[in-house]
Amino acid sequence: MQRYYFGLDGLRFFAAIAVCIFHLAFYAWASEFSVMADVFDHRAKFLELVPFTWSGWVGVQIFFVISGFVIAHSANGATPASFLRGRLLRLLPAAWVCATITLTVRLMSGEPFSELDDNYLRSITLWPKGPWIGGVYWSLAIEVMFYALIFLLLLSRNFRRLPQLAWTLAIASAGYLLLTVLRRADLAATGDWFKLIEAQAEFFPLRHGVFFALGIWLWMFSNRSLPKSAWLGMAIAAAFGFAEIGIRAWDVEGVETAAAAAGQPLIAPMLIWLVAIGTLIACTRWPDRFIPRSHSGRGLLKLAGKVTYPLYLVHGIVGAAVVGWLVDLRAPPYVALLAGVTFVLALATVVALFAEPLARKPLRMLLNAAEAGASKMKSLGFLFRQGDKVRLSGTG
Repeated sequence: MQRYYFGLDGLRFFAAIAVCIFHLAFYAWASEFSVMADVFDHRAKFLELVPFTWSGWVGVQIFFVISGFVIAHSANGATPASFLRGRLLRLLPAAWVCATITLTVRLMSGEPFSELDDNYLRSITLWPKGPWIGGVYWSLAIEVMFYALIFLLLLSRNFRRLPQLAWTLAIASAGYLLLTVLRRADLAATGDWFKLIEAQAEFFPLRHGVFFALGIWLWMFSNRSLPKSAWLGMAIAAAFGFAEIGIRAWDVEGVETAAAAAGQPLIAPMLIWLVAIGTLIACTRWPDRFIPRSHSGRGLLKLAGKVTYPLYLVHGIVGAAVVGWLVDLRAPPYVALLAGVTFVLALATVVALFAEPLARKPLRMLLNAAEAGASKMKSLGFLFRQGDKVRLSGTG
């Protein structure tokens, strides 16, 4: 039986809340070219909160590291079929429910369905290329590509080569980020070939590959199975993780929200990310210390973990619309903001506890039927063969 990391639920929830606050208290009014800004329509500004909210986007980079850890943990020794089934049951039901809610809110805001139908279909199928019904789905496309790489390892019975995958992700991503930094600093000239790479940098996890690689190595570290050579890889991944966060911080401060975030310290999101990674190391290397003593405390942390995914998917457009509608009703802006955050938290909880399980039930039945049929076909037997494992020294 695999160990359950209670601390990761708390860290996930923190990352989701950080992104939620960033979008609703900052990005919805500070950005000029986003769907959230169109929905919010400059109804209010929260200038006093800028120093505390503008860097909350770094929650996504925290998610990517957690994903590298969790997927390595869950896929070790899994069959290709069980891994695929687990990912589909985890990702699709919430996406169906939350994308439908987001579509409804955008329709209520006056957008025609004819302009949203393709976006909606891309979202409910987790299509790797946007536009999607909500901007946050871009990160799911990156996650899906990482899952595809893990699935290929399982399919080829080469999961023991996961450390090599981590190295590949780290080196490829570091090279891409180095070129990006040099180009932006006018220290290197790049031609059309780099523009072609940039266009696919999200499809193939180039820009964010260092975060997944770091997560994989931290999983090995938590099990006291990290080879000495991987310390260098971890250093490379962490260094270029900082570089990616710096690039993103510059984009948010200097391009996307230049008027609102000017002068904010670029080091702030890097420090948040560093503290989060330290927390991840602590709660996975010494997991027993992070298990709540009471049954209710453990249940609350598990609930926070369940709420994280639907909260991430539904908060942006829905939250911006709710805050805007409340301001239209003459609610004080900060009261409207608090109510909007509370509303999306409550909505995500309802989705996690009721709507998502309801949507998961027919998908599980469909997958059960598909697996039953496939398992009878000798030609598909490779999907059900137990995969190999990364050898672990201990479980911490």
